[in-house]
Amino acid sequence: MFLKNSTNSHSLISENSELNPPIYINSQNTIDDEEIDLGELFKILQRRSLIIIGTTITLTSILTTWILSKPPVYTGTVRMQVESVTTEGSGLGGLAGLAAAGGGAGRAALRGGLDYESLTSILKSPFVMDSIVQDIQKKYPEIIYLPNPNKDLEELEQKEVLSENLNVQQPGLTKTLSISYQSDSPEKILDILNEIVDGYLAFQAKESVQNPTQQLEFTIEQISRLRQRVAGLESQVESFQKKNNLISPDALGSTLNAQVTFLNQEKNRALVESRGIRKLASQLEQKLDLTPEEGVIVARLNREPYYLKLVNQIKDTESKIATEGVRFGFEHPTIKKLEAEKDELIVLLELETQRVLGKPYKNLPLDFFTSFSNNQQVTQQFFDTNNQIEVLEARQQSIDEAQKILTQEINNLSTTQKEFIQLQRELRIATENLTRLLALRENLEIEVARQFSPWRLLTPIDENIIQNTSGKKKQIALVGIGSLFLGTMLGFVVDKLDSKLYSSKDVKNMVNLPVLITIPANKKLFSLTPQQFMQKESMVLRGLLTDNSKTFNLDHYFSLYSNINALSLDRTVSSITIGTVDAKQGQSIISIYLAKAATMIGKKVLLVDMNLREPKLHSYLGLENKAGISDIIFNDIPLNEVIQTSKLDNLFLLTAGSQINNPVGILSSPKMANLTKTFKQDFDFVIYNTPPLAEFSDGKIVTPLTEGLVMIIGLGKTNRNNLEKVMNDLQISKLPVLGMVINES
Repeated sequence: MFLKNSTNSHSLISENSELNPPIYINSQNTIDDEEIDLGELFKILQRRSLIIIGTTITLTSILTTWILSKPPVYTGTVRMQVESVTTEGSGLGGLAGLAAAGGGAGRAALRGGLDYESLTSILKSPFVMDSIVQDIQKKYPEIIYLPNPNKDLEELEQKEVLSENLNVQQPGLTKTLSISYQSDSPEKILDILNEIVDGYLAFQAKESVQNPTQQLEFTIEQISRLRQRVAGLESQVESFQKKNNLISPDALGSTLNAQVTFLNQEKNRALVESRGIRKLASQLEQKLDLTPEEGVIVARLNREPYYLKLVNQIKDTESKIATEGVRFGFEHPTIKKLEAEKDELIVLLELETQRVLGKPYKNLPLDFFTSFSNNQQVTQQFFDTNNQIEVLEARQQSIDEAQKILTQEINNLSTTQKEFIQLQRELRIATENLTRLLALRENLEIEVARQFSPWRLLTPIDENIIQNTSGKKKQIALVGIGSLFLGTMLGFVVDKLDSKLYSSKDVKNMVNLPVLITIPANKKLFSLTPQQFMQKESMVLRGLLTDNSKTFNLDHYFSLYSNINALSLDRTVSSITIGTVDAKQGQSIISIYLAKAATMIGKKVLLVDMNLREPKLHSYLGLENKAGISDIIFNDIPLNEVIQTSKLDNLFLLTAGSQINNPVGILSSPKMANLTKTFKQDFDFVIYNTPPLAEFSDGKIVTPLTEGLVMIIGLGKTNRNNLEKVMNDLQISKLPVLGMVINES
């Protein structure tokens, strides 16, 4: 049911096999290029993941380190408007004609368009750039515009070629130029762009045709002369006004007259007030009975709260002394204590008096300091009156001085007025002439501007125009992608050069044998040691595990047994040889599982370990190798004493037996042929487990004694060259091969 093609060429009953020997090796090992097996590609990637990952990481690390070690590259770009956006015509004067030197370009310029290709060529030519580069070399002497082929390469490597890093172009269809420069220094970029922009503006100003008229030139010259004249007159007027403290003669005369009238009125008012105040002061002196100095002292002390508090405390203490003295007598301790408090208060009063007045007045009696508080209002009035007298006297003196000054100024005004009027007249005439010329120049400039539109820098040249154009992130990403691609290609190459077979497709394209079964990858099962396998089988017998589990499923081996029997058209296969090309391809476990599957459908199965060099089957089944094939042939031990019963029903084991020096001799003996006939009579299914065919010839000797060979191909373990050699040997020997079992583990 798993075989789609006819198996007649491998039929167990074919009588013409000698005349028509089967072909085991495909003559054309080709794969249809149009078919891409994504599953196989994924498996190759999985197998070679270490090579791919290692190559990717190594290349990425090395190239990333190299990229990061390179100095960064910065680019600065500015935009410059070179055409008017509101008027027709290029507005570039001589530059338009210069850029339009060619026929087609010239016609385009005359129609109002500018040939930007020619313009950029001119701007980047040595004709324009030489003077700019000379200015740049003042700060950066290592910069040259074009490389000199006559200089040494070492000298040129130390220079920075400006033409290689400068780019001038028209962005799109705009009326602007984009000027960019690339370098490893942002500061250098800004300096160079500044010089280039200044140079372009100077070149455009020089080459543009302005067509100024003689009238405009004369007007500008006259304006310059008149400006100097006006500036000189204004300076004279300003100096004259500062010198004479003059705003205008008329205004100054009116001001002086008003000041004279005001001063006379103020002087009369001060005299009247002074008489009244002096009379009031005389009356207050008589009322207070104080000298003016004493009045000042009293007034100042009267304004100090702490001083008044001390005076009140002294008065209260004196009152207590008088009251308590009458009661207890003036010699009583209480009176003494109160007198001591009074003395302390008097000391504090003297200190406060000194603080307020600034000097001690010990010649004044205490009664003077303590008695004035009853006349505080009169004392304050007296003090204020004396202050007003002083103010009025100072005011009268100021008025007298001001009158003297005004009299002098009035005398000098007539002379100053004549000089000032003359200066103002000259300044007015010069200013009027300058105003007329400025208006004329403005009209002329408007006319000239119709023919001239200067270039404008649209982008400020600052750090904001600098961009890091190294593209290191992009380069690293590309390096990573490239490294991954190279690693993948290397993985495919290594996989292609690998002599092992890794896919069922490779096996089928190489070997012309039916695939009896493909056993899916089961690393957990085929990595078991004999002891672990024996423990697993013991757990299955005890019901702790089941053969229906995903790991230990027998379904594939039932199918294998069915497919083997399907090879024969009229009878059941009773004996097979199981062999492998190389060692460690799961042969022992596959033999045991195949035998187990046969027993579970009622077959009596014998496992024969024909690997006399390195027997293993007994270890997997938990049995001993005391006597086996070698002992039967050499010592004539009866079969019933050598064949062992396993823990599974109907599964028996014949071990290899004692080690011998010549296994081939035993396998080739007539006794061995007779034994195989006996096994066919006593058992329904006999499995002969042989050593690797690429190393030993044991399997080739045993196969003719059975109904055919079942070849186990372990993916990732079977060598392509060994397989080809084994299949050629089998074909030459004309040995029957039933098919192959592909083990993906």
